[in-house]
Amino acid sequence: MPRDSFPLLSALVLALALAGCASGGAARKPVTTETTMSNKGLANLQLAQNYLRVGKLDLAMDRANRALRHDPDSADVQIVMGMIRQALDDEERAGEHFARAVKLAPESGHVLNVHGAWLCEHGKPDEADALFARAVRDPFYEAKAQSYYNAGRCAMQAGNLERAEPPLRKGLELAPEDPLLLEQMARLQFRQGNFLGARAFVQRREALGEVGADMLELATAIEEGAGDRAAAERYRSRLREQFPDHTPNSPEGTP
Repeated sequence: MPRDSFPLLSALVLALALAGCASGGAARKPVTTETTMSNKGLANLQLAQNYLRVGKLDLAMDRANRALRHDPDSADVQIVMGMIRQALDDEERAGEHFARAVKLAPESGHVLNVHGAWLCEHGKPDEADALFARAVRDPFYEAKAQSYYNAGRCAMQAGNLERAEPPLRKGLELAPEDPLLLEQMARLQFRQGNFLGARAFVQRREALGEVGADMLELATAIEEGAGDRAAAERYRSRLREQFPDHTPNSPEGTP
């Protein structure tokens, strides 16, 4: 999955999926709509999560089922089971688990975000947008910028550039140095034909550190659109030098 795609199965989201659970270290404020898990349920869920990370799906499913037996009303268990089903390419049952999680914790930001991302990847952007909007209303949800990113990217995938901009800008208000948000804003400005605006977001992203091949390719197209052939060639040279095996693609949404 590319770096700028919905971070649904990433380690980050797996960690967020357990945000409402007790864990070692500093105590975290529980999501009010999520039930407190039993010690045995939490232990099995954490093992399921760890096995999922390393691709041991049979062991992950076994531990997730054990967690479910101990805590049948846990939305977090449903999320991890959905992720396991996704890893098994069982998208239908994955969606059922994510939907069940929302029913169990209808105001939980991380639960709504995960199901929204799944809905968008399955061609339901309007339903997804509604869940992202609900996710950011959760006062205990610490990853609101992620939901804003997902909402903006989902709208862009659906071709709704006007709807994409507000959540991306709100996300950047919360996390002005978030690389995913900066990259997505560069893509949005490029697709809107605002090459100078797109250039500014690329520069902000580059100030954070190295960028990938896709961003260098996008930056090349932005400079060509802006009429700066010398800058475009510099990006093109960097792309050849840093990623010699990269297969050129049309920049996302070339205007």
